[in-house]
Amino acid sequence: MRKIFLSLLFIGLAATSCGKKNTETITEEVVVEGVSTPVTQELSYSIEWTAFKTPQKVGVKGTFDQVSLTGLNTDATSLVDELKGAQFVIVTSSANTGDPARDNTLAMNFFSKMVGNINGFFGDFKDGKVTVHLTANGITTEKEFTYEATENEVKLNGSVDIIEDFKANDAFNALHQACGALHEGKTWTDVSIAVDIKK
Repeated sequence: MRKIFLSLLFIGLAATSCGKKNTETITEEVVVEGVSTPVTQELSYSIEWTAFKTPQKVGVKGTFDQVSLTGLNTDATSLVDELKGAQFVIVTSSANTGDPARDNTLAMNFFSKMVGNINGFFGDFKDGKVTVHLTANGITTEKEFTYEATENEVKLNGSVDIIEDFKANDAFNALHQACGALHEGKTWTDVSIAVDIKK
C-alpha cells in the first residue's frame, strides 16, 4: 500500500565529502454497493541525509533518488502499522547533493569502495521509537530511530556512523583524502538521517 524508504541512511555519510521526493501509486479496494472498485492513492516519501565536514562540523545535505519499499501490511489500520516489517532498498549510486561535481566525488571515492546498495527493514513502531535494521557495505546493524506520526504522515530521525556501524574504513579514508583540503582536514564519520513518508 505504501512505498518508502528509510534506514537510510548510510549513504548520507559519504556526502560529507566534498530532497528529493519519490512517489508511488498504491491501489486499495473500496466496496460500493457490494462491488469492489479499485481506488488509486499516492504515497510520497523522501530521505534526507546530512554529513559533516571541517572542524566546525559544517553540514552537507543530500538525498537518494532511487528508493523502493516492499512488504507493506496493506491490512493495517494506520500508516506505522503498514510500515512494520516493510523492506527497503536504497541505490547508493543515486545519491544527490545538488552539486554534480560533489556527487561524482562521492561516487568515485566513497560508494565505489563499498559493497552493494543499502537495504533493510523496519521493526515495531512504539512509543515514538522504531528499530531500523540496516545493511550497508555488507554489514548489518540495528539503529534506533525516533518518529512522529499522524494519520497521514510519519517522520523518522536517526543517525549512523560510517566506521563504527559499517566498517567502511576504506571508503571513508578515500573520501577524506580526496576532500581533505576542502574539509579543512576534518571529515566526520557520523551522518544524520531524516525520512518523511506521506499518504
